[in-house]
Amino acid sequence: MTTSTYLFHDTPPDTRSDNATMLDALAGMLDLFSRRQIRRIGVRADARCVVVAVGASCIAATLAEMASHGEVTATDIDLTPCRRHPHVNLIRHNILTDPLPGDAYDLIHVRLLLAHLPARQRNTVLAKLARALVPGGVLIIEEFEPTWRTSVLSAPDLDEADRLFAAYHRAFGAALTAAGNDLRWGRRAHHAMHALGLQVETTGHTGTWTGGQPGCLLPHATAGVIRDRLTSAGMTPADIEAFRELLLDPMLVVKGNLVLSHIGRAPTSS
Repeated sequence: MTTSTYLFHDTPPDTRSDNATMLDALAGMLDLFSRRQIRRIGVRADARCVVVAVGASCIAATLAEMASHGEVTATDIDLTPCRRHPHVNLIRHNILTDPLPGDAYDLIHVRLLLAHLPARQRNTVLAKLARALVPGGVLIIEEFEPTWRTSVLSAPDLDEADRLFAAYHRAFGAALTAAGNDLRWGRRAHHAMHALGLQVETTGHTGTWTGGQPGCLLPHATAGVIRDRLTSAGMTPADIEAFRELLLDPMLVVKGNLVLSHIGRAPTSS
């Protein structure tokens, strides 16, 4: 996205490593669940699929293996972190300003994107995606339900870990809201998809992670990328450093944010 409201737009050059870690950590946290959802739905060998804002995920590659005689496209505004696959058409694309690279899709997958868009843009994009489905086609929208403040299961100092995670929850939530993110969208996507005429089912998923694993590397990298936004929202530099150090501690055990996977199916032709 190029909208100036996006929290991670125009991050400092010295945070590029943390940016890459964020995308890799998201893939490590969520790809298995997303792939399980897709396999549960089933994809025809001749299906046409598109993955919007593919990032570093393996979702497009999974679809290419399933739709071996079909067509799979993956899009993002920055292709640098994207995984290459011989049967995936990878294109630079901005979902806000560019038309979809095609229509009549059997499956569209979007993960952790729409919540970052202000309401009008989010609803416009969602409608654009729904219109691009064939009759009976499937739109998968996956989003977090933010629960950082209650993440800690075990730590060298439980009270201090709870305090640091609560401070991050408050500051990160404030930074997201200031950037136009809707922290309720993870839940409200079901209603929005249903309002567009899709038949929707929602599945939740979370995981357990120890320090240094993907579920801890994600907030560690995020706090590095948006350090200035967190301090502006009230988290002290000392707490940011202590939080990041804790996230690498193998004695830390956390539960990841709840992920809601909304599967919307377009009506079939009468």
